[in-house]
Amino acid sequence: MSIADCCRRAVAFTRDTMRQPVTARNDLRFPDLAFFLRFARPIRNVGVLALAATVLVSAAKTVLPLSIKFFIDNILLGGTETSDALLAGAGGLLSSLDTLIAALLVLGLFTGGMDLLRNYWTARFREGYAFNLQTALVEHVLDFPLSYFKSQQTGYIMSRLSDDVQILQYTVSQYLPLIVANGLYVTFTLAILCILSLKLTLVIAAFIPLYLLINAVFIRRIRAATHRERERQAYVSRDIQEVISGIDTVKTHAAEEREVTRVSGTLARMVDARIRNTMLSALSEYFRIGTMSLMLIAVFWVGGSEVLAGGMTVGDFVTFAVYVVTFAPTVNTFFAFPVVMQPAATSAARLRELFSMDGEPAGGGVVPAAVLGRIELSSVWFRYTESEPVLADANLVIHPGEVIAIVGRTGAGKTTMINLLLRAFAPQEGTITLDGRDLASLDPRWLRRQVSLVSQDIFLFHTTIEENIRYSRPGATFEEIVKAARKAQIHDEIMRFPEGYRTIVGERGTQLSVGQRQRVAIARAFLKDAPILILDEPTSALDMQTEEQICRTLRLLVRNRTTILITHRPSLLTIADRVVAIEDGRVREQQGTDLPPEPDTGRIRRSGQSAAT
Repeated sequence: MSIADCCRRAVAFTRDTMRQPVTARNDLRFPDLAFFLRFARPIRNVGVLALAATVLVSAAKTVLPLSIKFFIDNILLGGTETSDALLAGAGGLLSSLDTLIAALLVLGLFTGGMDLLRNYWTARFREGYAFNLQTALVEHVLDFPLSYFKSQQTGYIMSRLSDDVQILQYTVSQYLPLIVANGLYVTFTLAILCILSLKLTLVIAAFIPLYLLINAVFIRRIRAATHRERERQAYVSRDIQEVISGIDTVKTHAAEEREVTRVSGTLARMVDARIRNTMLSALSEYFRIGTMSLMLIAVFWVGGSEVLAGGMTVGDFVTFAVYVVTFAPTVNTFFAFPVVMQPAATSAARLRELFSMDGEPAGGGVVPAAVLGRIELSSVWFRYTESEPVLADANLVIHPGEVIAIVGRTGAGKTTMINLLLRAFAPQEGTITLDGRDLASLDPRWLRRQVSLVSQDIFLFHTTIEENIRYSRPGATFEEIVKAARKAQIHDEIMRFPEGYRTIVGERGTQLSVGQRQRVAIARAFLKDAPILILDEPTSALDMQTEEQICRTLRLLVRNRTTILITHRPSLLTIADRVVAIEDGRVREQQGTDLPPEPDTGRIRRSGQSAAT
């Protein structure tokens, strides 16, 4: 591509960037800003100390350039008078070079020491604020219903929880202290400039509307571009997390190139959004620097004319010029603040969106004194989309202490029924009751504490085997953990590991075999000892011998508790008191299953029954 083509593409890209929609959804409003102040309340004393130190440091830095006036007018030129009484009095005290040098040393030591304290208190405030914000956010998100997590991908949620908080934290740690310091410096400097020359100060003030105009042009465009960038960055995190989580599938299908192409496409869209955002910021900075240059030219022109006409002393003008040279970048940063704050405002709006989402009621539902275990589905309808319902007028009664097996083809609605029982979703029509109480009226956390679930989709935390089993009952003793592991037929294998129960299982339990992970999950259910037990293909990854051992143990586990068993394994079906099938969204009763597990003829009959269902 030629240089001319590159230039034409750059101009077209810039023009297109400036034509972007200027309306950003989820704009941050004043009540939202007030909402985020709540996280600063526990550390407000540290914030006050940081602010006070900032005021003192800014004041000290503002006074420092005045030493140039005293040096020129009072020492070099022998005490030129000034029209301001305050400056004249200070000039009298600093009329000797030794006194001026001593004052500068004291001022430097004070400024340096106070600046160290300011940095310390600012860091404490920054980290405390980020801690309070992220803790509250994680607590709030964990209260979301299970349906939210089942409908969103993990990488997208992680981006919302981490990236936006980091951007807001960076803003609190970098831009807010900077804008406070610059604001104070601008205020103090303007006061001194008015004393030195009101006429030149008015020249500076004349350029403020131009800064405001630049901000008005760019702020909403940058906010919209930043929102697009954040969303596309979340999509990149989502896709990468999905590829890493499914790396076994990617490798076995030799799909590396395919996944790279998919991720690179998402990444390219994010890069395009990031470039557009960068271009908008660069253009706004270009116009602000141009305004600052015009302001400096105007000051030198008017100020130089004043000195030549005798309206200002050389010391006053040199001091004014030094203030303007240091003041102009500060003013530029001050007026750039609304623009550079747009990424933080976008992140804050996205975080506010999460905080505004309703979670499950914590402690707001009924908490019965005891659980009998009677579960009833009455005319339950449920669909995920506008397509065919997964459950259509489903009716089922499970009596206390009964073991019921649920069979049906893949996608028939077996797992959906379990999710409804756990209140991951709510039925669109009909009711589900526990001991005569609608599940919607019960405290969801209490409800889930009454259920032990062994799912075929096993999740183990990246910690020890002991802690993974203890997860269902944090107060359990080590002896109780070992007892549960023995019942799950996993104790002997655990003891063969060099670290025994302290063996780290790896992320999602990858250091264990599938069968070992399944038995650890079964041990976790044994330890919980809840009155309701749900077994979703609990032996799908076990060999025949281990399955026979687990079946004998499960017969003990299901005693005196309501059990829902989802399986097609013949040996497990013999545990059930009855079998029901889900067909076309409806629950249909099958014949009883009170057949002896032995001999093999019983197994053949049960296998045939399973096939029929």
